[in-house]
Amino acid sequence: MKRNFQFDPFQKQAIEYCRQGNSVIVSAPTGAGKTLIAEHVIEDCLRKNKGVIYTAPIKALSNQKFRDFSRKYPGSSGILTGDVGLNTSAPILIMTTEIFRNTLLTDPERLAHREWVIFDEIHYLDDIERGTVWEESIILLPPHMKMLALSATIPNLKEFIAWMSSIHSLPVKSVVEKTRPVPLHLFFQCRNRVFPDMKAMASSGAFRKQTRAGNEPAKPYQIKSNKLSPLLYQLKQENSLPCIYFSFSRRRCEKLASQVTDIDFLKKEEKDLIKSTFRMLVRQFDIENDPRVEEIKPFISKGIAYHHAGLLPTLKEIIERLFTTGLIKLIFTTETFALGVNMPARTCIFDTLSKYYGRTYHPLKTRDFFQMAGRAGRRGLDKEGFVFLRIDPRHIDLPTIDRIINGNYEPIVSQLRSSYATVLNLYKLMGEKLLDFYPLSFHFFQSNPQEKRQARSLIKRKISLLKAMGYIDRETLSEKAELASQVYSFELQVGEMYDQGFFDMLDEPTLFSLILSLVYEPRKGMPRPVLTKGTKKLKKKTFNFLRDIYKQERRFRIYPLSKKFYFHLSEAGRAWYEGSDFYHLDRYVQIDEGELVRYFRIAIQVMREMKASPAISDPLKKKLSLCMSRVNRDVVDAEKQLRQDF
Repeated sequence: MKRNFQFDPFQKQAIEYCRQGNSVIVSAPTGAGKTLIAEHVIEDCLRKNKGVIYTAPIKALSNQKFRDFSRKYPGSSGILTGDVGLNTSAPILIMTTEIFRNTLLTDPERLAHREWVIFDEIHYLDDIERGTVWEESIILLPPHMKMLALSATIPNLKEFIAWMSSIHSLPVKSVVEKTRPVPLHLFFQCRNRVFPDMKAMASSGAFRKQTRAGNEPAKPYQIKSNKLSPLLYQLKQENSLPCIYFSFSRRRCEKLASQVTDIDFLKKEEKDLIKSTFRMLVRQFDIENDPRVEEIKPFISKGIAYHHAGLLPTLKEIIERLFTTGLIKLIFTTETFALGVNMPARTCIFDTLSKYYGRTYHPLKTRDFFQMAGRAGRRGLDKEGFVFLRIDPRHIDLPTIDRIINGNYEPIVSQLRSSYATVLNLYKLMGEKLLDFYPLSFHFFQSNPQEKRQARSLIKRKISLLKAMGYIDRETLSEKAELASQVYSFELQVGEMYDQGFFDMLDEPTLFSLILSLVYEPRKGMPRPVLTKGTKKLKKKTFNFLRDIYKQERRFRIYPLSKKFYFHLSEAGRAWYEGSDFYHLDRYVQIDEGELVRYFRIAIQVMREMKASPAISDPLKKKLSLCMSRVNRDVVDAEKQLRQDF
């Protein structure tokens, strides 16, 4: 494929390393052009009639890459995620990293003709919840596969490469680019004034402390709140749009959008075009009945939108498409909009510099800040990008701000947490030698002797528990282990219920309700659900299973304990199974519709994993198939959403 531009030096170096047969790690700022290196690898594989895997950390990014590659390489792209499987034998196969890891463990022969794997956002190895998947994938990488890893800046890159070189014979090269092709300019809005730098903000007295007069108590002083509309008018006048406004709360995104509807960002011809395009896309995706469509329509007509995980996936995609046309000038969104999804703007605004990490509220990591800020400044369109930080001195201090924007990127730290499924799959391959797996890990490479002993001991205790509970019997996997090894995160719950024939006793809607309760994780502050008599009975039975599982986990000192069942979505799930219209489910649940779709899809994925196990009987397979066909319809059908383009 011919290109009408010149590669940057770092891109040329990375491409040359790839041509020489090395695995390559590219560390460069967001927006520097790492994707072009990946496209070179893809095109080289196509020329040589070889396959390539492209892994992404989130399904939204996987879907976007599938669309992009399908347009760029017609007929050569496929996708395989927990939600979707399309054209999976194609030479370019997009996967979530979890699916790639699972394939390496359970069916590595499927990758025999794949020459490369591309890990987008490799620094996700540091993610507390899911980082272990990247680490396990790298350890399990077949000798014939080369790796291209793309990341924002990695300060401990030498350590990372040394680890990979120690476990794989293929040479690993690194390419580091520190300069953004489009420079960023940071501004600070504090006490309703805009400052060109931190020094100016600090010297203005914006962070002065309250003073005492003699023995008198400190006099309170007024802090002017930051007004948003004047800032947006300024951006409009200075031609600094489009703008991505990052907020870390779904409701806050919507509230902010409603506060600025007095500003119309569109010219008449743009207004007419965005209205007609929005109507056309809503019809195309068949979501005319979604109440959110009417809610967001007035914003859209002024070039404003909001975007977060609570929206229907199809509505999110419509908003993304409108943003890429340039018709949406201002979008209020949560941080996932910055994670690799190609939605650059001229300006970014940060509502705050703190967010939830896991279950606690902390200042932003430097890496996360620049991942988001890097969306400002479009290569080839802008000479510079602008980032505005809205600062409230009551909630953050100057040293913290300085650490976020001027500190070093956080090093990648192993989050290895081998699940029961990983242990079972490795035991199937290696038997008792699976303990040799841990010394290959980045965790082992980074840890001190005591941490190594603790990690090794945990794996031993997991093996002992699995033997005690009958998953490993005389050095082979039992039937329930064959099933449990397919179902990551819910292994013991599914294994024990299968072992006692519990699934066989349930009708299809109750089976779906049960799986839904297993995958659901209520948000903080969610009220307890009102349950029917039948659901209460089901809940009591699941408690008995969990009680026995927890007894064994405490006995072998394995924490955290296996996940609980939460029945908040049970009645909505049963109604959906029985054919209810999606927009009537709000009578049963108090969660956003996008979140409800997400959990329905996860439940489908678990049922698909169960059905794939050879341990499952034909009657239960039929039951699972019926469940999936009844549930995977309309807005829940992820493949239907992707098929709109093809």
